[in-house]
Amino acid sequence: MAQDLTNTRVLITGASVRIGRQIAIGFAEAGARVIVHYNQSEDAAQELLSLLNGIRDGHCCVRADLTNAEERQTLIPGLVADGYSLNCLVNNASVYRRCPLAHVISERLREDYEINFVAPFLLMRDFALYCEEGSIINILDQRVASVDPSASTYGFAKKSLRDATEAAAVQWAPRIRVNAVAPGLVLPPPGVEAEAMGRLTKLVPMAEASPAEEIADACLFLATARTITGQVLYVDGGLHLTGAPLPEKDEADYTSSH
Repeated sequence: MAQDLTNTRVLITGASVRIGRQIAIGFAEAGARVIVHYNQSEDAAQELLSLLNGIRDGHCCVRADLTNAEERQTLIPGLVADGYSLNCLVNNASVYRRCPLAHVISERLREDYEINFVAPFLLMRDFALYCEEGSIINILDQRVASVDPSASTYGFAKKSLRDATEAAAVQWAPRIRVNAVAPGLVLPPPGVEAEAMGRLTKLVPMAEASPAEEIADACLFLATARTITGQVLYVDGGLHLTGAPLPEKDEADYTSSH
């Protein structure tokens, strides 16, 4: 896509691997300066940083455990204090763990909400407090459009983030635009055979997984569409339209693509 983000400084959480990595590459190719956030994947983050600086210079890495309140609270204020003027935030980091509803315990509920809703919401808040203007893009999941009990607390948290996206879009307009991208099947988890993904793609109206590049393109579009806010852009081959949860026997092999 031909977006020009030359004057954009973007913070992408969970950017070192998988979808986050492709989003980072897409923003760099469009001219943006990327802040690669990571927690444990330092080697992957440094490798990505080298790749991005080969596209253009001006990128950097930052480590923070988003489930640690102190590290999370200082992430955006610290970047701004160091002279990194942010005008785009992509909340990509998340964790998907499948669990039957009857087996959910309070600790599991808190953990899943902490990374999948609390952290991205509070980063949204800090962006609004410390950045003059710009765009926030939350990475959701096509499950927010339907009922999928197997998604359990992950699904609840993502739906909460969808609601926060819409509320923030209203309250912070026109200074900050807030949108979301909802992927479906994208990348198989490590160790998952192609056969398992093949069974899942049969449920997708477009009969194939969505390339990670399309998720990145959706983020780039939302980052540059000056009058679009409060929207959820589904990049899932139409999977959310079917309303059917993924089969439990395959879901055991399927983890979040973020």
